[in-house]
Amino acid sequence: MKQFTAESLLEHGRQAKREHRLKYARSIFQKALDESRSSENRTLRGTLYAELAYVERTLGELEHSKTHYLLAAEACRQLDQPLRWVHNARHAADVLREQGRRDESGRLYAEVLETYRASQGAVRLDLANALRDYALLKAQTGAVEEACRLWREAGDLYHSENVDAGVDECAKQIAALQAT
Repeated sequence: MKQFTAESLLEHGRQAKREHRLKYARSIFQKALDESRSSENRTLRGTLYAELAYVERTLGELEHSKTHYLLAAEACRQLDQPLRWVHNARHAADVLREQGRRDESGRLYAEVLETYRASQGAVRLDLANALRDYALLKAQTGAVEEACRLWREAGDLYHSENVDAGVDECAKQIAALQAT
């Protein structure tokens, strides 16, 4: 019987994910994590945690997803990879928001935005998406003025990147908030 490495399982799991075989992908990513336990390759483990978290979130397994996004983020932090850290941390904040854990989500979004703004290599669309998600949280908590400010900033970034759907969403969200 052929022995699979964590790396080959990662690719196999990604293929299953592309084919929308999410439960199978989840089992492959979990097996890859088991195989990687003896490995010193923290980059691989961080990637596996992120892949597993994505699949779990898509399957509605939010608590597991949050845990794995946070483990992916921590692996990236230890490897001094701030842009990979911030990407995983933003998704963890999204999951926390979806779970109704507003305080935890808010603290993480604030750290995410600080990191994006401080990073020379941050992609403007990533910052726009983080602003969008934080604006959703602020609106949920009734902080209408701050939510509108975040939506405007996100809208400006979407506009600068020619993302019309993002611009439209921001305008609609602002209008809805101002109508309340």
